[in-house]
Amino acid sequence: MERRGRSRPPLDGSRVRKRERAMIASGRSTRGDGEGRRRGHGMGRNVAVVVLAVRFALPIGAGAAAYADAFVPSRLGRARCASGVQLRSAPLTRPPTPMLSMAPAAVSSTIDEAKAARIGGSTTRSNSTATNTKRYEIDKLSLIEKVENVPLGQLAQDHRRDMLTVMRQLSSMGRRRDDIIASNDGSYSRQRRQDAAMVEQLLDRLLREDGRQRQGDRDRDTVNARTYNLAIKAWANANVRGSAGNAERVLKRLKVADINAGEDRGSSRPDLYSFAYCYAAWHRESTFAASNAGNAKASSAAMRKAEAVLQSMKQVLMKGDGQHSRPFNFVEDVNALLVMWSNTNINSPDLLDKFLRYIAIESRGTNDIWLNSRSYNLVINAWAKSGNHKAQQRAEMLLKEMEEDNFVMPDLLSYSGVISCITKGKRLTDTDANNAEYLLHRMVAKRVQPDTVIFNQVLNIHSKKGSKGSAVRCEQLLDWMQELATEGNEQVSPDARTYNIILSAYANEIGAREAEIILDRLEGLGVANGVSYIVVMDAYAKGGDAHNSLQILSRMEKAFKDGNTEAKPTRRAYVSALNSLAKSGRGDAGTRAEALVQTMENAFKAGDSDLAPDTGVYNTLINCHKRSAERAEKVLYRMGKRDVVSYSSVINVYSKMGGVKAAKRAQALLDQMQEEDVEPNAHTFNSAITAWSRSGSKGAAQKAEGLLQKMEELYEAGNAELQPSAQVYTSVISAWAKSNEPGSALRAEVLLKLMWAMYKRGNKAVKPNTYTFTSVITAWARSGETEAGVRSEALLDQMIRLYEQDSDPDGKFCSGHRISSEASSPFSKHCLSLQQVKPNVQTFTSVINAYARARVRDAASKASDIMRKMEALGVRPNLQTYNVLISLWGNSQQQGAGKKAESILTKLEDEYIGGNKSMRPTAVSFTNCINAWARSSDFGKADRANALLNRMKERYASGIIAEPPNEFSYTAVINACATTYGEYGEKQDAFRIAYSVFKEMSESESLMPNHVTYSSFLRAISKLMPHGEKRDSMISAAFRLCVRDGQCDQNCLFHMKNGASPELISDLLQCSDHDEATRLKVEDLPFEWTHNVKKNTRGCIQ
Repeated sequence: MERRGRSRPPLDGSRVRKRERAMIASGRSTRGDGEGRRRGHGMGRNVAVVVLAVRFALPIGAGAAAYADAFVPSRLGRARCASGVQLRSAPLTRPPTPMLSMAPAAVSSTIDEAKAARIGGSTTRSNSTATNTKRYEIDKLSLIEKVENVPLGQLAQDHRRDMLTVMRQLSSMGRRRDDIIASNDGSYSRQRRQDAAMVEQLLDRLLREDGRQRQGDRDRDTVNARTYNLAIKAWANANVRGSAGNAERVLKRLKVADINAGEDRGSSRPDLYSFAYCYAAWHRESTFAASNAGNAKASSAAMRKAEAVLQSMKQVLMKGDGQHSRPFNFVEDVNALLVMWSNTNINSPDLLDKFLRYIAIESRGTNDIWLNSRSYNLVINAWAKSGNHKAQQRAEMLLKEMEEDNFVMPDLLSYSGVISCITKGKRLTDTDANNAEYLLHRMVAKRVQPDTVIFNQVLNIHSKKGSKGSAVRCEQLLDWMQELATEGNEQVSPDARTYNIILSAYANEIGAREAEIILDRLEGLGVANGVSYIVVMDAYAKGGDAHNSLQILSRMEKAFKDGNTEAKPTRRAYVSALNSLAKSGRGDAGTRAEALVQTMENAFKAGDSDLAPDTGVYNTLINCHKRSAERAEKVLYRMGKRDVVSYSSVINVYSKMGGVKAAKRAQALLDQMQEEDVEPNAHTFNSAITAWSRSGSKGAAQKAEGLLQKMEELYEAGNAELQPSAQVYTSVISAWAKSNEPGSALRAEVLLKLMWAMYKRGNKAVKPNTYTFTSVITAWARSGETEAGVRSEALLDQMIRLYEQDSDPDGKFCSGHRISSEASSPFSKHCLSLQQVKPNVQTFTSVINAYARARVRDAASKASDIMRKMEALGVRPNLQTYNVLISLWGNSQQQGAGKKAESILTKLEDEYIGGNKSMRPTAVSFTNCINAWARSSDFGKADRANALLNRMKERYASGIIAEPPNEFSYTAVINACATTYGEYGEKQDAFRIAYSVFKEMSESESLMPNHVTYSSFLRAISKLMPHGEKRDSMISAAFRLCVRDGQCDQNCLFHMKNGASPELISDLLQCSDHDEATRLKVEDLPFEWTHNVKKNTRGCIQ
């Protein structure tokens, strides 16, 4: 055997092919599995393969080549690969392409595939393996059957080669990914176990064959450490129960084989890959036990096994000083493993971290070379890609270790990787920006030259957080960059991305106006490009400022015509303009958007393929037609390819229109998209359900619930996109709440209980929230049933119990703590969960309204109890709450109800005058208070009601209320007079008030008495005036006005008959017989007498 590390001259292409043919003839693998120690000449050639793979596989130009050269170890010097391409050693610098990560996924995967080609034998992983699985399975099974039938000692070299090829294929992680794509049932785990067992079966067959070889003819040996490694790797990649134990069992077999080899040991000695694969198997088993199975004990046991494997690796491979003549270089093998794990274990960076740390600690007592800067950079990059919440902390620990190490120094990519960890998977804060900038200063202090990209990373963090001072800080960093460039650092030079990031900083922090000023500066410097204009357009679009957004688009078009080729308007620019129109709410938004899309279509027809309107453009155009569902639907049929967003957008427009026609059209579009094989999503169904809930038609709630049932059926059939959420259930409950059908409130509560039962069984998606409970309470309030108040308060008490339940171990109470939207601790998540069911002001108001509509005797005392609960939870009442309370006291008919209602109105006025603009009283507030006096039995209620009407006029004149008294306000005063009881003098005063109010109302040009007004005034005449000609005259005049206005309803007819004399009744109803006039009903009256009567005009509560 050749001595490790022996240097040979680089091989040209013919010598490489000749050597490979010789190795095949001798029964040895040409490339092996990659776990063996690298020979000097092999390393040079293999790195050349990597570099060529990166050069020719990546479509990123010269940057890829520069990045590829960075992977060539400096000790190789100049080398020439088999194809004759000259390779040069290059310093580890960043390529000029804008790569922010240390090892981009494309580069990593390409290098991994190149390594697989180097170490994977005669067959490499290719797409044909994934696309022709059936043929591959037949070849595999036929091969195993063939070799098992071959007698021992007669296995041909072709058989050996094919066996090794199949072993490599079955053990590769690429095979695992192919199986994941091809298999959606439970057979995947079974197949992985069978594959691993098959690899070990082939290993056993090769071992039996080698056992029959002639003594001393070791050149014909097929089985070595790399062959065992295939079986270890197969079990490690299987990742099924017991696979780690099987991987360790194969490793032990390799150790035994090494001992039995005696003086011939070397090819059978376990290498780094042997231990690494086994370690990875135990680590994955530990992770699975902790996360999926929730078995902490099993996880700890598996992790101890993993650590034991590493300890065994130390005993075999990590020799102390003086135990061998010269140091070995394991760096390439370690880095190859880290690259492989970072690509196949994205969610488990801890696997790489622990492996690296163990080697870093245990290799200190050896003279071998195990790690370099790239080793650490790979692990830092793995943390960055994972998005783990510990990524920043762990990456900074690795960086600190590098800074304190005398042999492995951090480089540009080290600091860049840590900064990438800061930006991943969270909302950026001032602390993050300060940490990133501190790393930049540390980097300079360590004499590591920064470049433009790392400055852009830090600038981007400042820009995205958007807090006060971000834009100024970006300007200061720009000054620093320019200063470094002046001092001679050619790698630091502000580019277009630098200026665009600063532009975004101004847009995020200050606004679009300031961003436009920066755009003017960029135009003056000649560095403005398409992104610059789009950033400003997006800033305007965010606020719905379509006018300025379109102006920036015009500037962009002009800059392009003037010769700035980088400012060519793109599809993205037009989409930004369309978004601004969609958010603007302008009446001409649809028309302007149509003109923009027409411009794009014309440019496309003229040959500009970049401006071809795609589905996204037309979807945005649909959103611009929010006020016209018909136009939105025309766009739907105009576009070529329609997707789920297209249909959902149009259905959403119909859902906001209301009415039966809109609901039916939304339903038709939902059915049509399914006929066209466009699968609706949850948002589509929810919009259709909302359309039915707003239709106000009979049976709308049943239609909405039918769509919910269809969603459930499709979800149970396997469509995971259609799992009904709490929002969907709540929309159906809202549909029942808005329907006036008998039993609608009970049906809404049944759906709520169904949601709660499903949530308790583990369906977290349907957990009821505050809006769900409030919708059910609203349904009870609208029902007007006697038990509505009690049922509503029971639901309210359930919400309070859920919110106040103490389920955290420390006995903390969530309502006493400020809940941060960025909180990540278990207690904070618990509090946020409880926040979802905390009753809000609308919940409490709906419960009070339920009691108000139910008109139970103790409603007022119940309302007081609810207000105390509201105060205890820290929920402040709003205007609607006070209006409902005033109405409740009005319906209570208790002694002093009018005074109580008026005190609430006074409190409302005081809050508004004191500065609380949300408490501005309305006409409803005063009218409900007048009604409270009208329904009370207090003395002098007519005077108090009239005084409130005059007060209302004064408040309107002074600007405290925005609306003057309306017909409901005047009618409420007349009703207060009509229901006055007492002495003759009080009745006379009440009638005087009723007459003056009615006269003022009749003579007003802005007020029109309705049927309730006439009914109340006729009642006042009959109750307050004594019998006689004057009373008959007053009734006659009032009834004739009522008939003239077409406002005669049943109550008007009743009160006229009740107050008029028999002769007057016959005369007014135009009947010759008094008995006939007495029997006359409102249905028998002429149409002209009743045609202006409107239903539900008595209700004043809003």
